[in-house]
This record gives sequence, C-alpha cells and structure tokens, in this order.
Amino acid sequence: MRDLFIVGAGGLGREAVWTVERINGAAAEPLWNVIGFADDDPAKAEGNFEGYPMLGSCEKASSDYPGASVFVAIGDNATRAEIYRRLRGHDFPALIDPSAQVSPTTEFRHGTYIAAESVVSVGTDIGKFVIVNARSGIGHDSSLGDFCNICPGVSLSGHTVLGKSVTMGTNSCTAPGVRIGDGASVACGTPVYSDLAAGETLSPFGVLKK
Repeated sequence: MRDLFIVGAGGLGREAVWTVERINGAAAEPLWNVIGFADDDPAKAEGNFEGYPMLGSCEKASSDYPGASVFVAIGDNATRAEIYRRLRGHDFPALIDPSAQVSPTTEFRHGTYIAAESVVSVGTDIGKFVIVNARSGIGHDSSLGDFCNICPGVSLSGHTVLGKSVTMGTNSCTAPGVRIGDGASVACGTPVYSDLAAGETLSPFGVLKK
C-alpha cells in the first residue's frame, strides 16, 4: 500500500476518501493507506475527520510525510492550483471510482478525480487536477484543460473543448463542438449552444457582465 493524505477536510474531501475506500474494496489488495487529512484552517488542525486524523496545515503534513502521495480535494480551481504549487515534489495520483466508465483511449493526468457513475467516452483528453463529479458524461473527442471543475450531472457533448480552470455547474450541458475559454463559468442547469469567451459567466439569462 502507498501512504496518501488528502488536502481539504470538507465535502469534496469526504467524497475523495469514500472513493479511496471504494478503490481499496474493489482491489485484490488495498492500494492506499489514508494517513489523514491536511487543512490550512486552524480550527481543523487537530482531531479527526471521517474517522481519519487531522494532520495540520498542508506544509506540516508535507514535512511530516515527505514520501506520501497527495490528493487535493478542493473544489475551487484557483485554490487547487495554488496547493499544487505549494506541495510540488509529492506524487499526485488520479482517483477513479470503480463505478466510473472510462474509455481506455482517454488521456488523463495526475491529480484528476473521476467520481462515481461518470462516463468518459473515447478519444477524450483530460488535463491535470480536473474534477469530473458524480454522474457526469464527457462526450467523445472532448478536451478538458487543467484545473477544470465538472460538477455533478454535467453532460459535455462530443468535441467540446474547455480551457483551463473552467467551472461547469451542476446539470449544465454543451452542444457538440462548443469551445469554452479559460476561467469561464457556466451556471447550474445552463445549456451552452455557442462558444463562451475566457472569463465569462453564462447563466440561464445569458452572459453576465464581468
């Protein structure tokens, strides 16, 4: 087994450790030894979370367990990127829930999370530290840039292209071939029929002013 600590004692952290437990349960032998959670919130410096010990700040956990793998369970894209920069030198594995259906032709990179009952189709390219949350569908030949957050129930049609740090809100969707620029956001339940420029936010009422 490989030692692993999870950064972020919050909702996504709870989901991540549940996924790790499911991965271990589905394997012939457990793959991961979860040593605990790191969190920069001083109120979470001690005690337990989801039955695992709190290890203190990110830097403290990194110093105490320099050889451990790290999973960053933070939903905010910018914060996830910052923690990655701060903890460089660790191994950042991808976590794939056993119930997810991921094509063998999919390319994905370190730090990525593919949650329960998601489907990632053929020819898809997924960057580093991307969150593909529960019951999401990623269509064939799509491309997702680094640090994107795909919330639960999202449906990306084939040939969708997301830039870096894009957030797709719960139950949003794209038409085939749509391109969404770096840092753009799509609100919950919103369909995207045409390209969205970098930094823009699309709601059911149209593009919101910056």
